[in-house]
Amino acid sequence: MERTDVAVVGAGAAGLAAADALRRAGLGVVVLEARDRIGGRVLTHRDARVPVPIELGAEFVHGEAPETTRLLREAGQTVLDIAGEAWERKGGRLHPAKEYWRLVDQTLSRVPPRILEDGPDLSLEDWLARKPGGPSLARGRALTRRFVQGFHAADLARMSLRSLAAGCEEPTASARRAGRVAGGYDRVIQWLARELQGGIRLRSPVAAISWEKGSAELEVHPEGAEPYKLAARAAVVTAPLGVLQVPAGEPGSLRFRPELPLRTRRDLGLLAMGAAVHIAFWFRTAPWEEKLAGLPAGRDLSRLRFLHTTDPAVTVWWTAYPARLPLAVAWSGGPPAAALLAQGTAALADHALRALADTLGLPHRRLQSQAEAFWTHDWLADPWSRGAYSYALVGGADAARGLAKPIGGTLFLAGEALDAEGRNGTVEGALASGLRAAGQVKRRLGRRS
Repeated sequence: MERTDVAVVGAGAAGLAAADALRRAGLGVVVLEARDRIGGRVLTHRDARVPVPIELGAEFVHGEAPETTRLLREAGQTVLDIAGEAWERKGGRLHPAKEYWRLVDQTLSRVPPRILEDGPDLSLEDWLARKPGGPSLARGRALTRRFVQGFHAADLARMSLRSLAAGCEEPTASARRAGRVAGGYDRVIQWLARELQGGIRLRSPVAAISWEKGSAELEVHPEGAEPYKLAARAAVVTAPLGVLQVPAGEPGSLRFRPELPLRTRRDLGLLAMGAAVHIAFWFRTAPWEEKLAGLPAGRDLSRLRFLHTTDPAVTVWWTAYPARLPLAVAWSGGPPAAALLAQGTAALADHALRALADTLGLPHRRLQSQAEAFWTHDWLADPWSRGAYSYALVGGADAARGLAKPIGGTLFLAGEALDAEGRNGTVEGALASGLRAAGQVKRRLGRRS
């Protein structure tokens, strides 16, 4: 049987960050990846017609993101801060969205301190139904629903209010401060994997992990080859939450023998994977730069960054600004996104274009004729993801912190859903959790002589 110091399950940002750190510590590492590529939910596409990378998974660098920034600096990559203007359609006309963030923050600032401390948790929807702020914050509550459902890809009737508001004076801060990787997010992935090529095995899903204190045995089912077993002194498991939640016996499940501890299974059940639609369109010319009716006198959308729609599903579009390109992304999150995905790609693209046409006040057929290509990826249907990214359910605000603890000194869980600092849904959270797991392994195993 083949042996190694550490087996890493998954070659996404978390797995590669852990593997790179462990390799640099002198430990032997094998990375097992079910897909035919590295990157996980980082999926950068390039098209000869489009002069910039097209992100089909992670796109933005949110907040300060120190680990992401460090890796980009090492890789010689540049982050472009998102600039430009946000607009919305209101009362049949287009207006600068000047009050959007203020109203959302003002609404979420009404969360009672007792809920953040030791009071019973609520779902966001249950709390909003109590109409915090009264009639004067009616619009703020409506915008909050749209923001949280979209940004967190969450079902508001299930999402933990405490997880959203705890420890953050401005819950929208990470959404408002964002940048793009100029060369494409896959440059981060390639940099992490630069010294790991011989240790990364693609098309190699792990079906089971048998473990005891100090050792693990992984059952690997490589595509087109005979199954084999790999023995390791420790296993870092970075499979997405959606994969960890697949019931034993179902296709794509990852079994643990013995089962994970009850507290671990309980914490996993207090998190959920959200659905998201991310569909990028390339137009012949930018429709938002046409002469549009309903704009204030003397204004145009040449500096458009975000366009908030009135559509209940596709709630926002964003452009490539400051690059002046006819490229734009339609976004939907939460249950509406799942419903759109169920309709199929063609219907999804048509719905997105209708939302844009209605918001800009342009004929739908004109946008259809101008759209030369579009690209998307259904993360919900992806068997090695089973959702876009995670959020905490009611009562689950502390679940990620519990899951960050080593199991029997042998199993170490990581991934965006398991970042103990609340940076779930981000590459930064995935990277930080992978580095946390690597640190735990190094303390457990020490350096190889």
